[in-house]
Amino acid sequence: MSNRQMVRTLVIGDLHFDNKPMGLLQAQTGTTIEIYNDACKSGPIDDVIFLGDLMMHRKPYPRVLLALKEVIDYISKRSSVYILRGNHDSENKSDDGVTALSLFESNRVKILTQITVDEFGERVFIPHYEDETKIKKALGRVPKGYRVFGHFGYFGALNSAGDADFSIAPSELGTTTFLGHIHKFNQRTFEVEGSVETVTLLGTPYTTNFSEAKKDSFYAIIENDDIKIYPVEFGPRHLVIDYDKVEENLDWINDPNYFTLLRINLHTVDKEQDGVAALVDKLNVGYTEVKYKPLIDDREDSNELNLINPIIDINDKIIEDYINISNTTISKEKLMGGLQLIHENQQDRD
Repeated sequence: MSNRQMVRTLVIGDLHFDNKPMGLLQAQTGTTIEIYNDACKSGPIDDVIFLGDLMMHRKPYPRVLLALKEVIDYISKRSSVYILRGNHDSENKSDDGVTALSLFESNRVKILTQITVDEFGERVFIPHYEDETKIKKALGRVPKGYRVFGHFGYFGALNSAGDADFSIAPSELGTTTFLGHIHKFNQRTFEVEGSVETVTLLGTPYTTNFSEAKKDSFYAIIENDDIKIYPVEFGPRHLVIDYDKVEENLDWINDPNYFTLLRINLHTVDKEQDGVAALVDKLNVGYTEVKYKPLIDDREDSNELNLINPIIDINDKIIEDYINISNTTISKEKLMGGLQLIHENQQDRD
């Protein structure tokens, strides 16, 4: 029988606070506080757990730290706060636990830089580790009936760069688990020794880049053994839309509940570019960019690069084609491995 104390817990995924473009950081700050206030409407929140990656970059700008301080100060006056160290929060990849988040540690705020067992709440906190064996060992030592809150993925889940870079089997998640690090929400159940357990990939509470456009976002509230998932229908969102669809979707694009980051795709240069300025004047969004769609089809199976048409976007297919026709002593496997490493760390760079 569990001795877990009856607490009401709010769980929030990766925040990825960033001060670019202008206005985004303020929107992220306001959204996080609004999520907390919404959660409190149905009852007091005892604990708030952030699942890691509160910062977009390992070396955050001072204004990012100040924004995080605003959020943490606001929440910690009302609830206890637990913050896992994510890979973006870590100063480096040495797994030493050093993070700028330690600035916010207090008697009401716990910064979880290493594996931590909370006997009072029957919880195990597992922050991010580059060495996955540490995570696996920690999972194998979780006391029966405890919940796990972590910043990692499992085999079959894709990271924020779209790669499946985890070897942890779902069967190794032997208890109810909540995970950050994976940006898209997913929830699955499995049976362990006769009991049904749930693993929740909570995802980010808003989109963090254009590859996540139109992604649904959520937060979770745990009350005793009940897990409830709530949608976030406000705050930062990325939208990608073709030029000829903008006019008919202005009400949706200009929704005042969101800080919208909009990308408009142009199909042809000459016919559409003259009307862009007039169209942008009708927008009420936080950020707008105009992008020409690739003039080559990267889905085609080609053995050589098309060097006649200009390349607007560089993608993995183009890079692989270039490697295939290049005269180099470095193996293709090593070059493509380096490309994957770039993807895995693309959001870590300033």
